Amino acid sequence: MEQNQIFTRPTYLEVSSHFLHDAIDFNIRYKFCMESDGPLFGEPKSRRAKCFIDLRMGIESDLKSLICYHDFNNRKGKTLVKWIEKFRHNIERMTNRIEPYLAAEFMEKHKSNLLKLEKLPVDLRYRFDTWEFSENQEALYDETIGCNRWLTEMYQILEQLIDLANCNLKQHGGIVTMEEVLKELTEPRFKKHT
Repeated sequence: MEQNQIFTRPTYLEVSSHFLHDAIDFNIRYKFCMESDGPLFGEPKSRRAKCFIDLRMGIESDLKSLICYHDFNNRKGKTLVKWIEKFRHNIERMTNRIEPYLAAEFMEKHKSNLLKLEKLPVDLRYRFDTWEFSENQEALYDETIGCNRWLTEMYQILEQLIDLANCNLKQHGGIVTMEEVLKELTEPRFKKHT
């Protein structure tokens, strides 16, 4: 395939949908683990932090879904994929980017909790990092990952973000014609892992 080829796929709707489904997957796993009678997910710090990371990644995925949907600026294909990947794990940047598209009351109520995620690194998924963090940042740990009320609030934020993204995308659903299927199959698609 040519280096300079113009890719028309994936579209903003496809990428937004993929991120929404990632958010839903993280949401389901978080809820299952936190409610599990299994291996004590609620108590040991490293297990609790792993559940938190699912919650954080769910929020991150949904923010990316909303950004793709609202702010894709006619990007598509490789350009779109590379653009959204540049947000990486930067919740503050994503939150600021999507803020104009969210209800003011939602942002007023939840922005400080969303921005608090920046202080909680993604590498807390590792036991060594969790234990070191919880010892060195004890007050922050206790008011966030170690606090059931805070985790519940973050879970509710994730559920609201999923509802927003789903509401946006479902209006594009419907019956697909054969012409649309053929067009999709023949348009040049960027494939990241080829």
